[in-house]
Amino acid sequence: MNIIGVDEAGRGPVIGPLVICCAICKRDDEKRLKKTGPKDSKKLTPGQREELYAELRKFVKFRWIEISAEDLNRLMKEMSLNDIEANAMADLIKNEDGDIMIDMPDRYSWTFRERMARFGATKFEAEHKADDHYPIVAAASICAKIIRDKKIQEIQKATFDFGSGYPSDTKTIAALNDREKLKKLVPFIRSRWKTIDNLNQTKLSD
Repeated sequence: MNIIGVDEAGRGPVIGPLVICCAICKRDDEKRLKKTGPKDSKKLTPGQREELYAELRKFVKFRWIEISAEDLNRLMKEMSLNDIEANAMADLIKNEDGDIMIDMPDRYSWTFRERMARFGATKFEAEHKADDHYPIVAAASICAKIIRDKKIQEIQKATFDFGSGYPSDTKTIAALNDREKLKKLVPFIRSRWKTIDNLNQTKLSD
């Protein structure tokens, strides 16, 4: 029997991908998992995440789905962000056998269950802030954050240092407000985000 955790990284940024990760551990290794002590990735430094991830990979299997900004822009013409995320989560877990815990993105559990059922996943548990209470979900959180951070680094190498890509980052907002820099970032921007509308920019396609 396995224990399985699911979490995401990059739900809120304006730039870069959304990454949903599934962490899978044998029930027999649960004590080892707790001893390793993974925490919510947001509470760890990049170095701490890398160290923990290296240790976790010795006995935890990770699978993930990366949804680029381009794909998010396309998909959001047809469905909500919550549906996009639920679809990816369902794809990761519906063929897994074990006890599954998801860090729930929806406000209400009944909404999330209905959403997941539409995408073929019904056998799971879900809670808010599950990464704070379940080490296997924290492990998924760490993996998702590492994968997203590496992608952001790749984008920065291809363009320039625009910060984290989050709307709370002044470096990110400054880049989006600079017409020349904005042109370089267009392929990596989530153009349907409200943050972009609030910047009162010309159309990204200009």
